[in-house]
Amino acid sequence: MEFHVLNRKTVTVAFVCFLFAGFFSCEERIKIDTAASAPRLVIYGYITTDTLRHAIRITRSSDYFSTGKPEGISGAIVGIRHKDETYPLTESASEPGLYQTDDNVAGQVGETYTLHISLDFDGDGQLEEYEAESVLPPVSRLDSMAVQPSLLSDHLLEISIWGRLPDQEENYISVHLYCNDRLVNDSLQGFSLADDLFLKKKEIEGLSVLYLNQERESSKLTPGDLLTCQIEGITREYADFISNAQSEHRGSLPLFSSPPANIETNVHSLSGGGVSGFFTAFSISRISMIYR
Repeated sequence: MEFHVLNRKTVTVAFVCFLFAGFFSCEERIKIDTAASAPRLVIYGYITTDTLRHAIRITRSSDYFSTGKPEGISGAIVGIRHKDETYPLTESASEPGLYQTDDNVAGQVGETYTLHISLDFDGDGQLEEYEAESVLPPVSRLDSMAVQPSLLSDHLLEISIWGRLPDQEENYISVHLYCNDRLVNDSLQGFSLADDLFLKKKEIEGLSVLYLNQERESSKLTPGDLLTCQIEGITREYADFISNAQSEHRGSLPLFSSPPANIETNVHSLSGGGVSGFFTAFSISRISMIYR
């Protein structure tokens, strides 16, 4: 339910909007060009400490008003390099633009990983080269987790964890929750982050990481559910990327703030073409419990 309260600030904004309407109502009509900009290459993916098929997704950006899924780009040569070893990625037979490693690949803490992609995105018959680099941060230790009613609202449950962060000077983590192997916070806005300013203390003592709305079917818990809290040790650059993406997704506030902008990427074109997205490496630790 939405509540609309008319206060002095609301009246002021409404009056300003009325003045703007008055100023321009007698002027010549303004035609705004909404034609789509040129398609842009988008690369996104990561490698983690889990042993599995790691994936890189390569797509073509969609028109602003498009409601369809971005088009996957086929035919790329993709590899992730670590020291003198390169893990080749193979394109999925069922999903164009999705490239995967073998299922026995795992990242190592403290190592640097370089993504390299070759493809003819502009269709001129020449391959363009793209690269991105990321260091894999240390793993956090998780000792236990708890679910309890939140003091913020009667219909919220609070997920808290105990453990210890790595001893390095800066730590950035992201948090995901699985319920019976289903990812609960699977959207961009549901991505939970904790930055270095919030994590000065290395001991994690009842840190609240997620809130579950029990009036929403997608996050409602039932006794007997298996809950798994996953903590990812991420780089500062990736934390900034996610935070900026969330800000752009929410939209600009206040009313006359700056317009949306392309989110900064760590993927670089070696051939001079434009590219968006991000490649990162992160560590994973997990703790599980049965909800009673």
